[in-house]
Amino acid sequence: MAVIISASRRTDIPSFHADWFFERLMEGFVDVRNPFNPKQIRHVSLDPESVACFVFWTRDAQPMLSRLDELEPYAFYFHITIIGYGAPLEPLGPPAREAVEMLKLLVGKIGQNRVIWRYDPVLLAGQYDANWHIMNFAGLARELSGHVRHCVISIYDPYRHTEARLKNAGFLPLRGVSGNEDASEYSSAHYQLLVKELVGIAASEGISVSFCAEPELWQVQPSLGLGCIDSAIISELTSKPFSSRKDKNQRPACKCIESVDIGSYGTCPRGCLYCYANRTGKKQSGNGSR
Repeated sequence: MAVIISASRRTDIPSFHADWFFERLMEGFVDVRNPFNPKQIRHVSLDPESVACFVFWTRDAQPMLSRLDELEPYAFYFHITIIGYGAPLEPLGPPAREAVEMLKLLVGKIGQNRVIWRYDPVLLAGQYDANWHIMNFAGLARELSGHVRHCVISIYDPYRHTEARLKNAGFLPLRGVSGNEDASEYSSAHYQLLVKELVGIAASEGISVSFCAEPELWQVQPSLGLGCIDSAIISELTSKPFSSRKDKNQRPACKCIESVDIGSYGTCPRGCLYCYANRTGKKQSGNGSR
């Protein structure tokens, strides 16, 4: 049975490790270390017959654009994150305008059916209030209308390391999650009301919405109900057999099916304050897998 390769939830491979990825593709395999047990290494074949689909996660696919022909033997699609918070939340960009133009270039090469826009995570903090998100999302949706398969929306999830970074930068954590007395005034109800507005804006631009691991939103707002790594999408792209079982290594509310992630934590230099994958704050030069 062919495997689905996630590239990657742990780091931005298309932006910063594209050369490494294509080298591994030429070699025909990648050895991936278990992030929780470095002595455990999984040998993953990248032979076209062994791979059902590549799922790429990135903010900027530009470094891959000139080499997309090397992916011709494979099924693949992209998640492109475009929010546009800017500094200090996103100190190394790319700026939203540049990201939109890059996405359009990618769509011109592979078609909109293989490009998904991620507005993720939605964070209410400081100047980034509901009005900011509504105006910002509306502008992006207008630009991306007709260029994306659909939009994935997800709400910020607090982790100890992300909460510390945000608080150090002057952004208070979400009330009811961290338990801090100085938490912000925003509650989950605020997020639900905001997301309803965003879904309506997306619909007005002809963009359908799916939610990433957000059961509270599923109950109050209809969506596509797709996982980010979804059997329905992959079945459109390949006839190879693959497992459609839920990925037990993801959060309970995650709808993604089984995949193998070939990235390594701590290897994306963007330094986004809210990023769960940057656990230590240290910036490494390599991807970590080999």
